[in-house]
Amino acid sequence: MTVEAQAANLSILPPDGPQTIQETGLSAGFLTELACKILYFGGTMTLASLADRIALPVSVTSDVTEFLKKERLAEVKRAGEVRASYVFALTDLGRERAREFLDVSGYAGAAPVPLEMYEKVMRKQSIRKVPVTAREMAQAFQGIVLPKGLLDRLGPAVNSGRSIFLYGPSGSGKTFIAERLAKVLEGIIFIPRAIAVDSHVIRLFDPACHTEIDISNGLDTFGDILEGGPRYDRRFAVCERPAIVAGGELSLSMLDLSYDPNTRYYEAPLQLKANGGAFLIDDLGRQLVRPFDLFNRWIIPLEKGRDYLTLRSGKKFEVPFDQVILFSTNIEPKELADDAFLRRLGYKIRIGHIAPPEYMAISRQVCARLGMEFRPGPIKHLIEEEHAKRRIPLCACHPNDILSRAAEICRYAGAAPQLTNDVLRQACRDYFTEL
Repeated sequence: MTVEAQAANLSILPPDGPQTIQETGLSAGFLTELACKILYFGGTMTLASLADRIALPVSVTSDVTEFLKKERLAEVKRAGEVRASYVFALTDLGRERAREFLDVSGYAGAAPVPLEMYEKVMRKQSIRKVPVTAREMAQAFQGIVLPKGLLDRLGPAVNSGRSIFLYGPSGSGKTFIAERLAKVLEGIIFIPRAIAVDSHVIRLFDPACHTEIDISNGLDTFGDILEGGPRYDRRFAVCERPAIVAGGELSLSMLDLSYDPNTRYYEAPLQLKANGGAFLIDDLGRQLVRPFDLFNRWIIPLEKGRDYLTLRSGKKFEVPFDQVILFSTNIEPKELADDAFLRRLGYKIRIGHIAPPEYMAISRQVCARLGMEFRPGPIKHLIEEEHAKRRIPLCACHPNDILSRAAEICRYAGAAPQLTNDVLRQACRDYFTEL
């Protein structure tokens, strides 16, 4: 999507930026400590550079530096024609205090957003306010061969904003479909780089999970909206709606706050990072955590749209649970969860085996990608002979897997990739375990 198209797809207008320390929702003492730590690592810094690091307007940052000067923690090393060019540095007392502050919390990044402010912004850009139409679904799956009627079942499921449970045999395309569904939820949202719960900092923005939009060039409409006004709160990163995937590595600890004793601040759990987008739990039943425990952890969030996290002090607090949860598994639902939890799942959709016409259509696409001439005869032989004698149902993965091996066999023989019954027979021999 182009930057201009993304601008047109803004979920909400940018959050208003603070014009005073009070409007940040943070105490003057908290911001003073944060600025002190940033200066400790930055050495001498202009007021503009400090404002950029702390992600607050120069006017607000200037008020913070006044606190630093008043407490004799920082001093002006060099003045300039404008306030923003003033150069600041810590005093000896400031460096001593900074080390004390770092012993309590090593966070020295953008000023966090109070939890209440985060909740307010999330309500405005809720995933449930993103309409998904049949046209958008058709565009997202353009060129993808699906069983008849499946797209019209998947569309309402995504549009609902509820959880989606995809199940069926291995190789039926569940993960591929789930990843496509996650990307249907296009749009731009605002994600705070960190949130504050009392004096505790939780890092929320994660480059591994969030795709930040570069607005530094101020292009056209996007630039007009985000760069033109002084009220944009730069504590929020401008991002695409997240689509986070967790597979067999998922554990219960990844769904709770993670405290790092080295940095001395918290990392947000995966589901908090997925807010406003989609969270795919792939290959359910193969995780380090039992499905029952995973489902039990999410019964209330799925039903109430609220999650509960706990600080090291034992304090519990609520956070929004606003995302489309996608489960993908080869295991039958009744083997994974009881009726109480299955009832709470929004949509349960089986992705099964495919029919010969769909198998043929996928094979045509694979041949085009491999530079191989498509011939219906050998594909018909593949279905009616190789699959039939092994009693292996047709799956969406088979054309790509088998034809890729056929091309490799041809290349080994020094020939161009081609479809013949003999080559396909060799490919099946070393692909299927039966016979």
